[in-house]
Amino acid sequence: MTQPSPAGGHDGERGPRGTPERLAEPAPPVPRMLGNRYLLEERIASGGMASVWRAHDEVLARTVAVKLLHDHLAADEAFRERFRREAIAAAKLTHPNVVGLYDTGTDGDRVYLVMEFVDGATLRDVIADLGTLEIGQAAAIGEKVARALDYAHERRLVHRDVKPANILLGGDGAVKVADFGIAKAEEDGADLTRTGMVLGTAAYVAPEQIRAQPLTGKADQYGLGCVLYEALTGRRPFKGDSPVATAALRLDHDPLPLRSLRADVPRGLDQIVLRALARDPEDRFPSSGHLADALAAFADADPGETAALVGAAGAPTTVMRRPDDDASPGGGTPGPPPPDESFLRSEGRWLAPVLALLLLAGALVGVGLATGVLESGEGLLPRFAQDVTPASEEDDPTAAPATAAPLQAAGASTFDPEGGDGENDDQVGAVIDGDPGTQWRTELYNTAAFGNLKDGVGFYVDLGAVRDITAAEVTTTTPGIDYDLRVADAPAAAAADWRVVATVEAAGEQVTTTFDTPVRARYLLVWVTGDLQPTDGRYRAAFSGVTALGTQVANAPPASSRRFLSDSGTAGG
Repeated sequence: MTQPSPAGGHDGERGPRGTPERLAEPAPPVPRMLGNRYLLEERIASGGMASVWRAHDEVLARTVAVKLLHDHLAADEAFRERFRREAIAAAKLTHPNVVGLYDTGTDGDRVYLVMEFVDGATLRDVIADLGTLEIGQAAAIGEKVARALDYAHERRLVHRDVKPANILLGGDGAVKVADFGIAKAEEDGADLTRTGMVLGTAAYVAPEQIRAQPLTGKADQYGLGCVLYEALTGRRPFKGDSPVATAALRLDHDPLPLRSLRADVPRGLDQIVLRALARDPEDRFPSSGHLADALAAFADADPGETAALVGAAGAPTTVMRRPDDDASPGGGTPGPPPPDESFLRSEGRWLAPVLALLLLAGALVGVGLATGVLESGEGLLPRFAQDVTPASEEDDPTAAPATAAPLQAAGASTFDPEGGDGENDDQVGAVIDGDPGTQWRTELYNTAAFGNLKDGVGFYVDLGAVRDITAAEVTTTTPGIDYDLRVADAPAAAAADWRVVATVEAAGEQVTTTFDTPVRARYLLVWVTGDLQPTDGRYRAAFSGVTALGTQVANAPPASSRRFLSDSGTAGG
């Protein structure tokens, strides 16, 4: 049975499948009691922003979910403010289909939210396990989500990140929308995001979000349309070669009709989903309430059937085969839905700047560019990244602007500060050999959290000299894992001594992270923090490549010609 879901469906903030990990001591160490009231019992999820705990409310004698902001973010006033706004936004919503917020507070330097605990699974987990939902089940879930969104929209709150991971299915048949943490009041011009920043997840984001246009509740309709499309067909409306390409496809393309992928979808339901997915917000439903009413005609699942989805997830099940993805814009191969592909997740998803790639006349331009604008046939879109002045220009005002390009790696090494015998050191060269068929793998662990033996493991790449890194592309063969990108001028002995420059949650197979301002460093560490993926009854992470893009720093020595060097001092492949 799929594990209980935390009440706060942040992508990546979840524990391993099966029984939630039971920790002898919290990791990282936190007080067992918060605010003299909430007894932390079990960490059930962890992401780049926070850890989520099952806890006991000692005053009201009930089980709750506690979201505890990570220390390095709690120390940042901007992040504390964002966390506070999440509480304010969620506290306005009291609805049977919205995860409830009970309390918020601080305990010393700790900042936390207390929320409803939903014992069940996310819709994302159910789709991954079952492939597709029955027609009536999908429509019933969609109707309840639309009712919740309509309730929020009436209070002028837009969710902005509707996706399967934020839809919780309770073991009692309940359907609840989680993570209104990036919801924004329509009339409130104040926002912690700045111009050129987009919040949302690439596979579900509305076209107007990509263009950074003012949002209404119709953006959430689009996200729900994407969710229903996936729940009914087993695949997403658009699939590109990268998160940005996936998002950009919807600017100029309409998705295939659902009936072309699944013949038993009623024609009327097909039309409802496609209307929610209209590129022009004015062509969608007048409100999410109207969308809910339309879905109600096809919703014939009772709470017991919804509860059965939670029980079926993870069990041996015969399901309809997924249609061939080659029929979609962008193509692809059949298989389980990939992990959510979010735009840059750097120290928390809500402050992540949109990737600094270009869409010029509908075509993507290379990731090596550090600046640019996004255009389509419909006009000029906002600038997605700040113009960057390379450091060499500061030394020589007459120097021509440097062009970002793939940086040659001088070596690669495993990084296992909490282990004693290395971590498949002989494989680490695979991450820089340019061969997608080779890979570096972690050891096998008994749980997705390293068997509770360590906080993480990873590898680092030596760029040969200090470089200005503008982007990093990481390819994993175990999508769904969480990892940090960290940097240093010299290899540090402890993970905490490396500077965190980005956090990636529930990573896709290939994630390109770009930086507003070049990151100056010689060593780039990929530090796996959790959500190892099932392999032969155990858990591991694996990577087939990492590429840093950027420019040389003036007067820096050239990179070595060596391809890589393992920790043992011998070349490997």
